Amino acid sequence: MTDVVFVSVAACHRFLDRVLAPYDLLPDVAHAWKQHLIQANLWGVDSHGLQQIIGYDKSLQSGRINPRPHLTVHRDRPTMMRIDADRSPGQYAAQIAMEQAITQAQQSGMAAVGVTNSNHFGMAGYYTRMAAAAGMIGFATSDTNVVDLAPYGGKVARLGNNPFSWAIPCGDRPIVLDMAAGAVSGGKIKHFAYQGLPIPLGWGLTATGEPTADPHQSVVNLPASYKGSGLALIADLLCGPLLGTAAAMFKTKAIHDGANGTGHFFWVLDVSIWTDRAAFEQEVERAVQALHATPRLDPEQPIYYPGELEARTQAQRSHSGIPIPVPLLATLRQQFGADVVALLETEPSVG
Repeated sequence: MTDVVFVSVAACHRFLDRVLAPYDLLPDVAHAWKQHLIQANLWGVDSHGLQQIIGYDKSLQSGRINPRPHLTVHRDRPTMMRIDADRSPGQYAAQIAMEQAITQAQQSGMAAVGVTNSNHFGMAGYYTRMAAAAGMIGFATSDTNVVDLAPYGGKVARLGNNPFSWAIPCGDRPIVLDMAAGAVSGGKIKHFAYQGLPIPLGWGLTATGEPTADPHQSVVNLPASYKGSGLALIADLLCGPLLGTAAAMFKTKAIHDGANGTGHFFWVLDVSIWTDRAAFEQEVERAVQALHATPRLDPEQPIYYPGELEARTQAQRSHSGIPIPVPLLATLRQQFGADVVALLETEPSVG
């Protein structure tokens, strides 16, 4: 494994401030974007953290991402909303959508919000945690900026490597299932490349459809079995045809407009409408304790509930810093300049 540099949250903010400064983002847009990227690294979801700014910067330059979006909210029914994101960064549009869903669910018991004309929204679990913090069950999914997932048994991409997340409230440690429909996210394969690691066979295919362990040669993601393939198709349909656009395989990704932009779908349910919230969370906690007490195949390997590893990683990284692979720093330096990346760097250590 390659060397890493440990950086602080404050250093990440300084770096992102400098990178995004030329684009004159709306303050709320910049705040939501930076918070999301840094939180990804704090949770250990490095595939969706600082490394993503490389592609986002290119999308800002090309006009794919609008730094000053004007979101348009259409309230079709009391519990249903559609949002045209105006080519917003997905992290901002999705945050607004989930906030709207939570507010409406507090009044009506549940709400669904669809977003079109958006961009890559990062971690689906970021938004479902917002719902859980409000005492609600949250669901989030999205299609993707690229069609890069082969259907089960195929060797050519036809689907998006789409995320799914559910969150269940449980005090300050919610249950948060957040996963890609692929064996892993495409960003995780890139992160393996930055770490100088091979990927397991079964994660990706080369351009000619051959299995590969080389993350640099992987251009088609493989699904997490037939189940992941099915989930990917469902997400493409929820975030395309349901919202009045096409499934991802029919969108022209080089064109970014209402018909071809990225779509998201959110659903929120207020627990207190169904049952007593305190009693519900007590039962969730009892289920967590039972999971932890399960006899283990490997006594040295703990059993975690979904979302637990992220909470543990945040506690560790908040103290010791966020590890950034040296090759990733080199790529950042090439794109943004040595003076900008110097805002991140401390003494390197071996990871």
